[in-house]
Amino acid sequence: MQRLQEEVERLRARVTELEAALEAAKHRADLYQAFFEHLPVPAGVHDAEGWLVEINRVDREMLAIPSRELVVGKHNLFQDPEAVARGYAAHLERALRGEAVLMPPTSYDTAEAGIERTEDRKVWTQTSFQPVDVHGKRYTVEVNLDVTERLRAQRALEESQRFLLEIVENAPSLMYAKDLAGRYVLVNGQVERFARMDRAHLLGKTDAELFPSGIAQKYTASDAEVLRTGQAIVRDDVIPLENGVATFVTTKFPLRDAEGKPMAVCSISVDVSEQKEAEACARKLQEEMLHLQDATLRALSTPLLPIAEGVVVMPLIGNIDARRADQVLETLLPGIAENQASIVILDVTGVPVVDEHVASVLVQAARAVELLGAEIVLTGIQPAMARTLVEIGADLGRMRTRSTLQGGIALALGRGAMRVKR
Repeated sequence: MQRLQEEVERLRARVTELEAALEAAKHRADLYQAFFEHLPVPAGVHDAEGWLVEINRVDREMLAIPSRELVVGKHNLFQDPEAVARGYAAHLERALRGEAVLMPPTSYDTAEAGIERTEDRKVWTQTSFQPVDVHGKRYTVEVNLDVTERLRAQRALEESQRFLLEIVENAPSLMYAKDLAGRYVLVNGQVERFARMDRAHLLGKTDAELFPSGIAQKYTASDAEVLRTGQAIVRDDVIPLENGVATFVTTKFPLRDAEGKPMAVCSISVDVSEQKEAEACARKLQEEMLHLQDATLRALSTPLLPIAEGVVVMPLIGNIDARRADQVLETLLPGIAENQASIVILDVTGVPVVDEHVASVLVQAARAVELLGAEIVLTGIQPAMARTLVEIGADLGRMRTRSTLQGGIALALGRGAMRVKR
């Protein structure tokens, strides 16, 4: 009887011990369940047959599943056509064979999954499967990272980069960039065509490896100036070619990183060779026109007019400076010989001011005419002009004078008639 009593006490102690162990196990299970439920990443558990045996809150929220009871024990990944089509089932099989699997980002349309949801939407997830053995049974822990926003940002960045690259590639100018070591990191098609090299040969090279030393040093110095000052520069680049030279207007400016530090030098070179050539032609044409205009004005300002046999008239109009004085002699002397003139009438009616300089011009003209065997008649001297000539002591020599051009012409014609009679 005593032994039975002792056995009962031992069994009671064992029961108490087992109850405590069960309570501890239940506590640990509740703890692990709570941890799993509140994991900050979406997670689920599948058994060896593909059935979903657990799914946490974040995963349910991402997939818009109202409660775990709707899917736990009711959804089989191997039997979901959408999951099979998108590769989830195949990756689960790999994990069940003991392989840790990370799927590429995959879109998941909640409307096509065949599960009751609070809303229909499309998300992008990157799913990993990790095999786990519990009491001799194989399970897989599935972690679904929502990468929708990351992919959207990545695609937006790619679109932006593609947009900018399309602009660069189709720009009608040479566009290129070099890193801080002077290596080409970007060239567009215009650069390839101009250099007659593909970009695979250009990228990673420096100016010293691509151009003659003089040109390379010039390019390197301008890049260094941009990096030193942090300011854009604009300059003309004249590049010798086989059939001449090409002229470019080049703008260089620094490219900065997110912290504002220079990370590269970008250049845009616009070919202005045709414009420069057109400007040179325009300048040459303008110079020729100015030369022709000057010659025309000279002819108009010092005309020599034959009015009778052996008689020519040169009316002077405007101020007489050194240039005009040379024009008078350059026109007058050849004209006397060409017209075989014996009488030259210089009319100064249109000269507003007669000073010592003008008087000197007239005296020089008279002496030159006399040397050619002709006689000069000065007309158009007004009273004020005559007084000025007297005051400055102008020596007009044997020059005959008349107050009007008509008087000078009458004198010249009369003297011409006298010579004919002789």
